[in-house]
Amino acid sequence: MTTEVEAGAQPGERLQRVLAAAGVASRRKAEELIRSGRVSVDGQVVTKLGTRVDPLRARIKVDGKPVRQQAFRYILMNKPSGFITTTSDERDRRTVMELLPAKPRLFPVGRLDRDTEGLLLFTNDGEVANRVMHPRYKLTKEYLVLTPQKPSDRVMLRVRDGVEIDGKRVVPHEFRIVRETPDGVLLSVVVHEGMNRIVRRMMESAGIEVTKLSRVRVGPLSVAGIPRGGYRELTSGELTSLLQSLHLDRGTHDSTEVSLQGHTKTSRAAQSSPKTRTSSGKGRGA
Repeated sequence: MTTEVEAGAQPGERLQRVLAAAGVASRRKAEELIRSGRVSVDGQVVTKLGTRVDPLRARIKVDGKPVRQQAFRYILMNKPSGFITTTSDERDRRTVMELLPAKPRLFPVGRLDRDTEGLLLFTNDGEVANRVMHPRYKLTKEYLVLTPQKPSDRVMLRVRDGVEIDGKRVVPHEFRIVRETPDGVLLSVVVHEGMNRIVRRMMESAGIEVTKLSRVRVGPLSVAGIPRGGYRELTSGELTSLLQSLHLDRGTHDSTEVSLQGHTKTSRAAQSSPKTRTSSGKGRGA
């Protein structure tokens, strides 16, 4: 039997979000599972997106197998270059998932392209992932750009006034020179937008060559202290700050598990050289 439940007709969370939070699949893949009739709630097959369920009480099954809610996990990674941000790749390129243990199943929040390094958040908490990426919550993201030459005052002002990307004027929250180094000049770019390769495109529009690009902060979360290729779980303080910045009030009924030690691990995959590739394709991101 198939039920067509209207979005908003009942309280609870959207079914695709519950599936993503339970680690069944990414939100997009979860939507595909629902459309194809492979998901049932309390004994009824659900095919309509927007169906809301109580994740603590609903009996959810995928292909007849019960879905059990996982404890929420939140991991920060210092992504190295040479890895694309996706859960799998049909072209056999190295993905960030190689740098994490196989379980629990987590998903990257947003994307960094293959050549961009820095902070990448992983979680099985669909609501947090959606809010981090949604422009409504105005979570700032800070990037460090290494460029061979110091930009002129005129170029700096042009970027601060905003550059046009895909017909939209993008004004950075902050754009400044951090310092000069033996390798070049280090610039800080802070943005709200999450457009595809936004920082690289801003620099290209202003004629600023990018030698290296790294994301160092997302909202209250910083990559400081995590070695390249390493990762660790959020501390309780970091999680509290993140939830507050996302205006997300979590009660005691939520199944949340967070390491209080903040122990950093380094993946062996990050220490080895990336696979040889004939393609120069990149993932989405900065």
